[in-house]
Amino acid sequence: MKSFLAVMGFPLTVIFIIAYGWCVGKPLTYLIRWINRLSKGNYSQPREHIRQPNEVSNASLHHNQCRYPYVLYKELFDQMTQLSNQLLQSETDRLHIEVKKQEWIASISHDLKTPLSYIEGYAHMLSATDYDWTDEEKQNFSRQISGKTAEIKQLIHDLNQTGRWSVEQYPMNRKSDDVVNFLRDMIIDIANHPLAEQTSFMFNTEESGFMMEFDSRLLGRALQNVIMNAVIHNPPGTQVQCDISVKENHCYIVIEDDGNGIEDTILRQVLDQSGKGIAIANAFVAAHSGRMSILPADSKGTRVEFVLPISP
Repeated sequence: MKSFLAVMGFPLTVIFIIAYGWCVGKPLTYLIRWINRLSKGNYSQPREHIRQPNEVSNASLHHNQCRYPYVLYKELFDQMTQLSNQLLQSETDRLHIEVKKQEWIASISHDLKTPLSYIEGYAHMLSATDYDWTDEEKQNFSRQISGKTAEIKQLIHDLNQTGRWSVEQYPMNRKSDDVVNFLRDMIIDIANHPLAEQTSFMFNTEESGFMMEFDSRLLGRALQNVIMNAVIHNPPGTQVQCDISVKENHCYIVIEDDGNGIEDTILRQVLDQSGKGIAIANAFVAAHSGRMSILPADSKGTRVEFVLPISP
């Protein structure tokens, strides 16, 4: 009898050890592989421990029910699933912020060209030997150069702030201001640009003034990019018309020129070309919860429309 029990007990003991090792060891090995995936930046959740829909009985309503032997560690696997999802979301957010940062850096690099072109133009005029500038004209040139130098310093400051971003949106500083006077002053400033000497400007509005909240730096850079494009990429004698109106809780700004226009194939791509003036303007308008469209003008030129909500 004892011999029989000994003979039967040994294989039962072996079977028990194998079964116990399978129940305990397999989930632990699986867990180690899961952690190893996470350490390598693979945050997707493995699915081996989850029953498939066709494996779940009709009595069960939980399609996330663990398979055997993983069910013994269900709480642990639930926590691992939560951790994987959090890490995946964090990585997605990080990549999104990184893209925004690169777009921000590209926009500043692009926008630095505008004040530099002012300084270059006025410096060239001051150094011209074929014209004797009056003291008043020289003082005006110096004021313009000083103002554009301040703009460059602000852009460099914005560039230095990029590393401190903790949000996915462009850094916004909305303040209540008169958007009509803001656009009028910007057109006057661009009209004084040396490159705009042979470009004529028109400004039309039915509003004597209108107060709304906007970021003057971002919206100013957006409008400046569009208007300067109309100046730089069109022949001498081009007319640029700027209209502004307020309708149904929205501010409408239209910038239209009678220049060369844009080919249809380029027109469809221009809003998405990262680092380009129009794409930068589009991003800054979107940051104001607005929208921007670019299309052929009624004449042969280009028409750019901005629609900005009055309330953010």
